[in-house]
Amino acid sequence: MTLILTNEEIENIFTLDECFNALEPALLDLGNGAAVNMPRQDLLVPGSLPDSYHGLKTSCASLPRAGVTTVRLTSDVLTWPIVSGRQRRVKVPLAMGGKYVGLVFVFSTATGELLAIFPDGLMQAIRVGVTNALSAKYLARKDSSVMALYGSGWQAGPALSAMCKVLPIKEVRVFSPTKKNREAFVQKMSAKINATLIAVSSPEEAARGADMVSLATNALDPFFPSSWINDGMHITTVRPSEIMLDALLRCDLIAVSTREAAKLFTLPGQKNKVPEFGRGDYGRAELENTAADWRNKPELSEIMAGKAAGRKTDADVTCMLNHLGLGLQFSAAAARVYELAKAGGVGKELPGEWFCQDQHS
Repeated sequence: MTLILTNEEIENIFTLDECFNALEPALLDLGNGAAVNMPRQDLLVPGSLPDSYHGLKTSCASLPRAGVTTVRLTSDVLTWPIVSGRQRRVKVPLAMGGKYVGLVFVFSTATGELLAIFPDGLMQAIRVGVTNALSAKYLARKDSSVMALYGSGWQAGPALSAMCKVLPIKEVRVFSPTKKNREAFVQKMSAKINATLIAVSSPEEAARGADMVSLATNALDPFFPSSWINDGMHITTVRPSEIMLDALLRCDLIAVSTREAAKLFTLPGQKNKVPEFGRGDYGRAELENTAADWRNKPELSEIMAGKAAGRKTDADVTCMLNHLGLGLQFSAAAARVYELAKAGGVGKELPGEWFCQDQHS
């Protein structure tokens, strides 16, 4: 049988702790050469909305310890509007009356069967927050108690919750460009987090004296400069374009999710028209051949596995440049979701033979 789950069903069984328990050993496996991650590939063509593209994104990986290989696939309508003077990447929900399309396919490495299909949304936000928190567990100062959080959108909540799991956070300063949004975020998260949350009116104020900085925005234009960095700070990102070059050069250690960039495929002549080309997921030209070039940086999984060095002193400035998500994160999370769902009788089952055939391809 092939299991079908919804985001709501996943939310009821896949907690933050479950995500930590799934992702940490999977990343250790990757660092030790016991798991495989394939770089993300994006197929973009001009869309029907003005200045939009349709993007089909795939991320594949295999986690032998869990007996699964997974494909994460999203079908997006992409736009890049200017918001508050800065360009951002915005997905437009046009499917089924205002929804997004993102799916995870889970295959058995023992039989090749399709074990499960479910949406990627809930898993997406949690796995980013947990990955960045794991970077803090291995790289941040153990006494880090003051956190600066940039962003108040869908990734900010998991970023905050996960970081509070690994560090003794006592104060969180939240900045996002819209006052109403940051204040609403603080009010909502204050009921969930055992720390003092403060909405601040300037980005500089958030970083002043902070031990831990979490950048959780959809900004395409770098906005975090070296002048906001304090000795001993650990910085995490969710995009390659959030942190300025001079800030990266100020860091004593930069860890990356992967040394690979996403691979972009599009029509002839379209590549240079894609706003992110050269400054987003498909590479950041200004970093190439500098001390911040992610192509020669240690991957977080290598640091976790002891194959690369981490923080050396309390004064070091460390950064997790989480410039690209890993298919392996979905393999680890999906394997655990499938296990929990089967044990709890959650979801709907479709006949497995619907997804098998007599002819080989």
